[in-house]
Amino acid sequence: MSFPLTPQRIAAILRCPERNVIENWPLIENALESLGMADDPVKVAALATVAVETARTFVPIQERGSVAYFAKMYEGAARLGNTEAGDGVRFRGRGFVQITGRANYQDYGQRLGIDLLVNPDAALEPVTSAAILAMYFQRRGMDIAAHDADWVKCRRIVNGGTNGLDDFLAHVHALLNAMTV
Repeated sequence: MSFPLTPQRIAAILRCPERNVIENWPLIENALESLGMADDPVKVAALATVAVETARTFVPIQERGSVAYFAKMYEGAARLGNTEAGDGVRFRGRGFVQITGRANYQDYGQRLGIDLLVNPDAALEPVTSAAILAMYFQRRGMDIAAHDADWVKCRRIVNGGTNGLDDFLAHVHALLNAMTV
C-alpha cells in the first residue's frame, strides 16, 4: 500500500534533508508493512516520530551525552536490564527510535538475528533501525493509538512523556493536512 506523499514532499513538510528521506523512508515503510502496519495513520506516526527522534536528520542517530550523563540516567537501571558496569553508556539510545538498555538490545537483536550486545552500533544501520522501529511500534500498540488519532498517546509510547510533543503534533497535522489536499 503506497503512502500518498512522495519522499520529496515528506522532506519538505518535515523540514528534513530530502536525500535522507528518499533513502530511509522506503526502509521504514517496508518494515512497517512487513508487520501489517501498512495504513496511513501508522505511517504518519512513524514519520513524525522519526523527525522528532532524529532531530530532523531522518537518519538513525546515537543519543548524545557524556559518560557521566549515561551513568546517571542508565547505569544499573534494572528496568532496562543494565546489570554490568558500563551498560549505561554502552546501551544508550540508538536508531530512528531510541532503544536503550541491555534488555532491549538483547531482545531486538535476538528478534533480528543480530548480536546487538556485542555490537550495539549495529542498531544504527538504517535497515536494522527501521526494523526495530516497526517492531517497537507493533509491540507497544502504536497502530491502535494512531488509528484512534490519539497523537499524545503516540508520543508517550515512544518518549514515555511529552518531550518533543509540540514538534510531533505539528508534524502529524502538517502531514495529515498535506494528504487531504
